Amino acid sequence: LEELKERGEQNGVTGLQVLDREAVLVIEPHVGNQVVAALYAPTGGIVCPFGLTIALAENAAENGVEFVFDAKVNGINRVETGYQVETKKGNYEARLIINAAGVYADEVHNMVSEDEMKITPRKGEYLLYDKKVGDMVSSTLFQLPTALGKGILVTPTVHGNLLTGPTALDIEDKEGLETSKDGLDQVIEKAALSVNDIPGKAVITSFSGLRAHVTKWNKKEGDFIIEEVKDAPGFIDVAGIESPGLTSAPAIGEYVADMVKRLLKPEAKENFKSTRKGIPSMALASDEERQKLISEDPAYANVICRCEMVTEGEILNAIHRTLGATTTDGVKRRTRAGMGRCQSGFCNPKVVEILAREQKV
Repeated sequence: LEELKERGEQNGVTGLQVLDREAVLVIEPHVGNQVVAALYAPTGGIVCPFGLTIALAENAAENGVEFVFDAKVNGINRVETGYQVETKKGNYEARLIINAAGVYADEVHNMVSEDEMKITPRKGEYLLYDKKVGDMVSSTLFQLPTALGKGILVTPTVHGNLLTGPTALDIEDKEGLETSKDGLDQVIEKAALSVNDIPGKAVITSFSGLRAHVTKWNKKEGDFIIEEVKDAPGFIDVAGIESPGLTSAPAIGEYVADMVKRLLKPEAKENFKSTRKGIPSMALASDEERQKLISEDPAYANVICRCEMVTEGEILNAIHRTLGATTTDGVKRRTRAGMGRCQSGFCNPKVVEILAREQKV
C-alpha cells in the first residue's frame, strides 16, 4: 500500500492516505473481516461507461466526424498519399490511421507492419446487484493488485446498483462473452473478502467483457501501446489498453491528438462545439422539470420501463438524436430502459414496437 501511495503521489494524486482497519470501518462499515488496512484515494470517482462513450461520439459527430458502421476492415494498402483502407462498404483513403480496434487491434496492425502483434482476449466476468443493496459501499473497493490486474472489486455504480468483478481469464475467442458458473463463483468468493454478507438473491444480471491483452509485440508482452508504428509512418497504434482503460481514455485521446498535430499540422477547427446536450432523465428530474417536459411532449408522461422509470419521450430522443439508437441495446445504453430489476422482461416488447414504428421497419 505504501508503494502504491508513493506512486500515486508521484503522479500528482492528492489526499492519499493509508488507513488502518478502524479508520476503514468508519468509511465502509460493511468491509470484510480480513481487511487490515487500505489506501484511501478521496479524489477517486466513478462514471457511466456507456454515457461517457456515447457522449464523446455524439460530440465528435456534431463537429463533423463521419461514422461508418458495420464496415469490417479487410485490408490496408500503402498509397502515395498515405493509406487505402478496404472495407465491405467501399475503400477509404487517409493520410493517417489510428488503430483503436480493441481485441482486433493486432489484426489491423499486422496488415501494415512486419513487427507482428498478437492480442489474447482476457475475459472478465461481473455480477450486477439490485439498487436495494447499492449503498452497501460508498467507495470503489479494490484488493491488492496482482500480475493479472486489480482483481475483483466491489463498487457502487453511478445509477445506484452494486457491481462486483471482474475475473481475469485468457481465452482465444475474440467474441467469447459468455459467463460461466466457475467464473461467477470466483467473483462471489473473492468479493466476500472485501465486503461481508453481499446478498446473492439481489443479483439481477451477470455479464462479461474482454480486455485486449498483448501477448506478443516487439518480442515481449506489453500494454498501453500508443505510438507511430516504426515500419508504417502515419499509422498510430492505440493497442493493448487494459485496465484502467476507461479511466485513461480522455488522457489517451489528448496524447494521440498531440501526435496527430505533429504529423499533420492541422489548423484548429472554427466554431468547435465543446458541449453536448444529453437525453433528459425523468427519473432524475425535479417535479418542475418533469411537468415542463410533459407540457412540451406528452410522450414524456408515458412510462415504458417501470424499473428505471424511462419514458417514451426519452426513447424517442435516443432514437432521433445524432448517432441515434437503432437497436434495443442502443436504447438500453442511452436511456437505461431494460437495465432494472426485471432486466427488460416488461419493457422490451414496447421498446421493440417504438423502434419499429420510428424506423419504419
